[in-house]
Amino acid sequence: MRKAYRFAAALVLMSTSAFAADPVKVIELQIDESSATRSAGNSGSSLYGGDDTAMLLQQLQDEVRSLRGIVEQQQYKLRQMEQQQRDRYRDLDRRIAAGQTGAPSSSVSGASESTLNSTADSNPQSLPAADSTPTDAQAYQQAFGLVRQKDFPAALDAFDKFIELYPNSARLPNAYYWVGEVNLAEQKLEPAKAAFEQVLQTFPQHRKAADASYKLGVIYHQMGDQAKAKEMFNNTISRYPESSAANLARDYLKR
Repeated sequence: MRKAYRFAAALVLMSTSAFAADPVKVIELQIDESSATRSAGNSGSSLYGGDDTAMLLQQLQDEVRSLRGIVEQQQYKLRQMEQQQRDRYRDLDRRIAAGQTGAPSSSVSGASESTLNSTADSNPQSLPAADSTPTDAQAYQQAFGLVRQKDFPAALDAFDKFIELYPNSARLPNAYYWVGEVNLAEQKLEPAKAAFEQVLQTFPQHRKAADASYKLGVIYHQMGDQAKAKEMFNNTISRYPESSAANLARDYLKR
């Protein structure tokens, strides 16, 4: 009676999502060579010779190592995605808090603009009557209140309506900026990029311009365009050297 050979093959299955991975599952298959033998006269012979057996086993081991390497790479990428998502929401929370307290996030040019921006994201306005049209300040505060509540779809709708109804408002740069922030937090990179570009190109002296420039660098980095990301970070540093956004850009370049 010929001795049966067993071959173990590790099949690695992985289920991934945007934020977490299920534990790796390993299934062990056993193959009995007695089912794969055939008779060859009185002596009989195995379908696989000794050399073939060793070669097949080596191939299986190589495939297992390759699959494990793929799993480790995917798990690393998932951890990166989770960290980036947490960083986006923490950054958004910090900026919302700064808006509520009126804390500046970058340098400001012009006394009148400084006065406006110190209150644009912070001072609550009385709500309009049901049958009256809100002022731009009231409409802005309603939209920003939805950001504080993290009702992002409603906030985007409110800011889009604000931009449409109040194209000459002094709060227009702030509205575009928060459209970018909310879209970035939701990982909608293209609309976030468009909103930040609007701030930077149309209102280059506004206090939000430095932050918009920095956020464009972050977006290009996430899109995989490292050359453009570096360009935007350096642009933030050169154009707004005293801003907190410039400090963030310097930190990003050191990574």
